Amino acid sequence: MRILAIFTCYNRRELTERSMKLLGENKDVTFDYVVVNDGSTDGTAEMLAAQPYQVDVLNGDGGLFWNRGMHMAIEHAKKKYPDYEYYMLMNDDTKFVPGIFDEMLPQLRKDTVLIGAICGENGELSYGGIKYVKGIKYKKYGPEAQDVHFDTFNANCAIIPHDIFMQVGIDPYYQHSIGDFDYGLQISRKGYDIRIYQKYVGECNDTNLAKTWQDETLPRIERIRLKESRKGLPFGDWFHFLHKNFGLGTAIVRSITPYVRIILGTKTRYSGA
Repeated sequence: MRILAIFTCYNRRELTERSMKLLGENKDVTFDYVVVNDGSTDGTAEMLAAQPYQVDVLNGDGGLFWNRGMHMAIEHAKKKYPDYEYYMLMNDDTKFVPGIFDEMLPQLRKDTVLIGAICGENGELSYGGIKYVKGIKYKKYGPEAQDVHFDTFNANCAIIPHDIFMQVGIDPYYQHSIGDFDYGLQISRKGYDIRIYQKYVGECNDTNLAKTWQDETLPRIERIRLKESRKGLPFGDWFHFLHKNFGLGTAIVRSITPYVRIILGTKTRYSGA
């Protein structure tokens, strides 16, 4: 089985190389790659050129970030590599379990997205399947959730069958984050199933909230500035996501809520922002 792995990277050459090396340790699954190198200056380009795998590198200028880099890569893959049975969206900082995709192979289905859950160094869930429980509030699940049909997912490791991959794309409106949630929602709303593999497939620590807009120890003005940065939760991106997926009323109310919570100094670390 050959799977086309897709990711975007920026200045983490050693982690990127490690991920690709570990994927290469599968025997029954071979990975080819479409990679967006978004202006790395740390030798990533040279490292990718030296890989023994089939690697198609697209170059950005440093302004694509995750979402628009993935949009570029996915659209390129649809046009140039339309013949793979499966495509995998991944993050290049994941320390994959050697041989885990050989184990996953019998679980692949043509009508189902298979999520690989990721744990942190502490063994606890970092990234996995997402189920909305009430309105925009959601719960994140790991490998134990074998009976759950997910609404969407974190795209740290997501294997997408050909027909689904060709129908759905990453919305380029988003600058950095949220795009994977939107992507998964598009898939589930088309009636396709999203399931999770029964083991953790790799290791990557969850996002550290220190020094981000959700860090309640920072001054309010600084938190708002960070929220509006590309790696935060910019108003336009968040409003677009809410309007598209939950309706105008929800978008109007919930796009304002984070600012109210910041100003009042109340908790902002909750699912759904």
